[in-house]
Amino acid sequence: MTPRAQLATGFFATVAVLVPAGWHSLGANIEKDGKHLRPMQEKFTIDGVEVALDVDRSVVMTGDTVTATLVATSDSAKDVTVDLRALHTENYAGERVERPWQQLDRETLTLHAAPGGGTPVKTRIKLGERPEKLALEDSFKLIVTKAGLKPKVREFDVGKAPDYDALAATDDAPAAGVYIRGWSGNNLGMTIAAKGPVTGDAPFTIAVTIKNTSGHKLEQAPYISLSTEDALTATADEQSDPAVTIEDADEPDQVDDRGSPIPMKKNASVTKRFTVTPHKKLTGTIAFLASAVENDDLGPHGAGAMDIETFTLTESNPSVAAK
Repeated sequence: MTPRAQLATGFFATVAVLVPAGWHSLGANIEKDGKHLRPMQEKFTIDGVEVALDVDRSVVMTGDTVTATLVATSDSAKDVTVDLRALHTENYAGERVERPWQQLDRETLTLHAAPGGGTPVKTRIKLGERPEKLALEDSFKLIVTKAGLKPKVREFDVGKAPDYDALAATDDAPAAGVYIRGWSGNNLGMTIAAKGPVTGDAPFTIAVTIKNTSGHKLEQAPYISLSTEDALTATADEQSDPAVTIEDADEPDQVDDRGSPIPMKKNASVTKRFTVTPHKKLTGTIAFLASAVENDDLGPHGAGAMDIETFTLTESNPSVAAK
């Protein structure tokens, strides 16, 4: 499974989250609302100590910095030493060969475990460098393991690259990890809007509008997707029920009656609507991540956009306060 496919397994709902501090604007709400999409805490156990990994965001502008927090818990006070690795791959759409994970950073940290959790250890990690081209998605992964473990060489790899997936996927080497999506910036305009109230106890509609601001005609309208996010992790729980489901309410025509792509003129717009259905009563806020790509894995790359918008949830039938 490619990192992009693995990422898709973790998208569900995020509610009642904190509003982040001010971010500089690049015309994308990924920076303004990015912390509304936080990976679920991941844990693993080494030498009788439970180690928890939290990361403050799971979608970033590539080159930005995330904060990882580690906490160790045990029945009695003791120390445990772990390695925290930041991994990166550039599996851009259309590339013929899947690129292996590359290590950006490794930190060896000593955690002080205690009943109920020891003192948190925080570290900030810069996730690569911003690509020069727009509309490129990078994949990042933070993995924490017992200190001193070394990855084996990837089997059948001529370049003898380390196999970081194997390092984090063996019974002898338990690990905790989260995925993080990186984005290089939009060259299509994107608006995410609610069509009516955003209700935590009844279906509602979200519309994603794309404007062709690429500066040239597109061969066809971009593919538009919408998701919410509960866990963007290396060990996503596929058995958990999603808090909401998202279904296409309509699909813009991308081919004509003869099956030929319908071009999208410069500055033209297209809107796709989605029906969002809660499966339990939700309160607080809900953050949506929308993506639009021209090539849909044909490429190497093309026009695209990624954005986040956060809405306050309301009740479909608000209760009337007693007089």
